[in-house]
Amino acid sequence: MKYTKAVDVWALSQDQRKQLQIGQWVLAGSAKGQWLGQKASGSDVAAWHHKGIKGWKAKVSTLRAYAKNWG
Repeated sequence: MKYTKAVDVWALSQDQRKQLQIGQWVLAGSAKGQWLGQKASGSDVAAWHHKGIKGWKAKVSTLRAYAKNWG
């Protein structure tokens, strides 16, 4: 599946968010981040990007594991 331009997650239904590809850039208002999935409980998980963040890859990896493994 190809990534698309950043998608506004506020404009999507829960089912549409569930279909988003992991790693897809998303927007929530003016905030930009990467989609990491939905937990079994239905909670959305995204890593919001901020300039100057150190350890971005480690934080994204940890959040992805959280989305995947804990319901």
